[in-house]
Amino acid sequence: MRKFLFLLCTLSSLFLGCTPKTVISPSYNFDQMNRIGIMSFTTPWSSVQGVENLFAKYLIRSGFKVVERAQLESILQEHGLSVSGHLLPETTREIGRILGVDAILIGEVSSYSPPRTEMTTTTSRRTESRPVYTEEIVTLPDGTKTSYMRNSGTQIMRSMDVRPTSYTINAQVGVIAKLVDVETGEIVWIGSLNESSGNALDAADMIARRLVKSFTKELAKLQEQQ
Repeated sequence: MRKFLFLLCTLSSLFLGCTPKTVISPSYNFDQMNRIGIMSFTTPWSSVQGVENLFAKYLIRSGFKVVERAQLESILQEHGLSVSGHLLPETTREIGRILGVDAILIGEVSSYSPPRTEMTTTTSRRTESRPVYTEEIVTLPDGTKTSYMRNSGTQIMRSMDVRPTSYTINAQVGVIAKLVDVETGEIVWIGSLNESSGNALDAADMIARRLVKSFTKELAKLQEQQ
């Protein structure tokens, strides 16, 4: 277990970013949690699908054994079971028995705003100075006349240039994830985070990375206290 905790701490230190909102159960024995099943995260937005795969990626990197989502959902359908945000203990126990998992990660995309382009105007002012010349005629000693241009001053010209300018507002994504013990149906960890990026999946990837980081960090602290 110490080796596993060292791995968790090392991987957690690699993740940077803002602190997500998470809560871990201080009384739960995480030593018994070896295999995690991950369900599809619910989302009404087609642009933010597959978030559960991002969590699977970072949980595997952190040393957890993760049951493939497609396999898990296929077995659940065969046995007429479903997973939602509210799980009954008898349902989770049956899932754990069939799939051989100790916990299930469920979640939802709680908010989403797509990237968009806004228009504004940029105003620039210019000042330009030009010399002013005046023609002067002079009479030469032989009586002939000639002319030349004399600088008689400066003309100041001011102008204003107004141009349309576009700027992009990043996609905004919010995710809530819950880790549920299959034996009791108890939520043993929950986390939420909002992120922004150029596209929705990049924001979701940052959320998965930082939430898993927070979970592994909290788990390591909990094991030290115990």
